[in-house]
Amino acid sequence: MTKIPIFLKLLIGIGMVIILTSLYLLKDHPYYLWIRWTGNILFIVGIVWIPFTKEMDKKHVNT
Repeated sequence: MTKIPIFLKLLIGIGMVIILTSLYLLKDHPYYLWIRWTGNILFIVGIVWIPFTKEMDKKHVNT
């Protein structure tokens, strides 16, 4: 089983924070839809990239 790289964890986490923040705090903001869609895109891209990335296994790297 491969490990998920840290940048994908951050991408998914930031997307979730933006989505939740926009849903609960930014309903009256004029750019509400743009902010929400930015969060959705970050979240979906992070989920889609997971199968295509691998974290380097440093045990098998020859130095």
